[in-house]
Amino acid sequence: MTGFVSFTVDNLTQAKAVKALSGIRFKRMKLLIKTTADDTILNSSGGASRTGTTVSSSNTIETIRTFLRSRYNGGFLNLENMSKDEILRTARIIPPGRSKSRSDVGAVMMKAAAEMFPDVTTISLASNGLTSLEPVAAISKFFPNLQNLSLKDNSISNYKELEYLSTKKLPNLRELILMGNPIRERDIEKNKDDIAYRSEVTKIFTSISILDQLPVAPKISFGLGNLVKDVGVTSAPPLPAPIKGNFFDNPETQSMVLEFLTRYLDMFDTNRSMLEHAYDSNATFSYSVMIQPSPLQKSKGKPTENWSAYIPQSRNLLRIRDLGQRTTRLYFGSQDIIQQGLMKLPDTKHDLADASKFCIDAWQTGGLLPAVCIYIMIHGELQEVRRNREVILKSFDRSFIIAPAPPNSSAAMHGWKCVIVSDQLVFRGYNGSLAWKPDEEINVTPGMAAAVAGASAFNNPSLAPVPGAPVAPQVPMKGTTPEQHAKAQELQKLTGLNYPYALQCLMASGWDVAKGVALTNENRANIPPDAWQQPSFR
Repeated sequence: MTGFVSFTVDNLTQAKAVKALSGIRFKRMKLLIKTTADDTILNSSGGASRTGTTVSSSNTIETIRTFLRSRYNGGFLNLENMSKDEILRTARIIPPGRSKSRSDVGAVMMKAAAEMFPDVTTISLASNGLTSLEPVAAISKFFPNLQNLSLKDNSISNYKELEYLSTKKLPNLRELILMGNPIRERDIEKNKDDIAYRSEVTKIFTSISILDQLPVAPKISFGLGNLVKDVGVTSAPPLPAPIKGNFFDNPETQSMVLEFLTRYLDMFDTNRSMLEHAYDSNATFSYSVMIQPSPLQKSKGKPTENWSAYIPQSRNLLRIRDLGQRTTRLYFGSQDIIQQGLMKLPDTKHDLADASKFCIDAWQTGGLLPAVCIYIMIHGELQEVRRNREVILKSFDRSFIIAPAPPNSSAAMHGWKCVIVSDQLVFRGYNGSLAWKPDEEINVTPGMAAAVAGASAFNNPSLAPVPGAPVAPQVPMKGTTPEQHAKAQELQKLTGLNYPYALQCLMASGWDVAKGVALTNENRANIPPDAWQQPSFR
């Protein structure tokens, strides 16, 4: 019968004495005694060993302590590039994670460090050739309150290898650096961005707020956790609060916003160049593209969309890191916004008659500008109309900040009662409208369709303001006499025209109010939408 047995001894002297017995006979059989891989476990000065052996030499432990003293500085333990350290090399101690390193050298180092420097909050293990965190997993045992950890320039290529020091082990970890590891560089090269990589890492290290020297985007779960997996599921669990659809803080806001959006989106689809008058001279505009397939698209197995027409000027801050690019993709002023921004986007069509395709939140707010502003957030869908007449559905999110148009401003002269101060637009893969579909028992606030079906002079000139409606005080236009100004206001009251168009009508009729009324009535069907008086802030 043949076999083998393994055991350890306390020191080098005993090891040599046992090995000297190799070759003796026991029960008519020759015994062969070897150390691991037939190499010396420890040299005479207490140096390195083969994997599987343990640290037992007091000289080795003291050498490790000397090494740690040379690497500590006020709460920071610098364990970078340990294989090049002269103290360890002289003692032939192989650092954790390296080939032929002892299995417990990492634990011995961390235990000694914790005994010597219990105030350590930051550890750097950069440039140590680590392929896994298992050799240094003892960090969590001896430094459970560690806040900052650098693993820069190692050889970690599998997310699973990170779990040895996950948030479950280091609940107070705040910052992690993984730059220079295959796990990061490979995913960034594959996906052309770091979104998937950062998502995977933050699933393992849920406590960190800084990854690779950049802030971690806060997670928004809306209290649902992992309850809702996909919009394609047939029976999703109930939400913690009912979905109520549109929100307006008061009827005046609702009236103004619906009229503004109806006119704006219609012109966005049909005549974008005319929107120049709707933007303040100091307005800003940017758009970004989320190219990942939406949950709805994933559930139906649809391929990734072609976003090539949007990418060149997309200001997605998760992708655009360069400050110069971020700046050039932010448009300032009405002309720049129209010519360099809106006009370069593909043709679109918004189905304004279907209220279910849009969700609007709007409220008045102060403090942003000297005047009261209205903040508008609209979620919805649009059709991208391509040259081959192919129609592609896309989802979008858009936020506006609008303010009262100053008297005699370009906006006011072209019939805009409000002016756009800020405009941000996000395009996404089509995801339907279930996210904002109100619960059946909710009394839904009327939205876009109500504006179209109601008193919308923008889409139907015959629904222009009723003559005889009160006219808001108007500053006389430069160059007009008091008499001309009075006639313009009278014509406004009689016809519903706004002030600039009332002046034009009177000029065409020789400043005869009666002729102006007749001229308006004769051409009412052909008068442009922006000629009529619009709702005002209240």
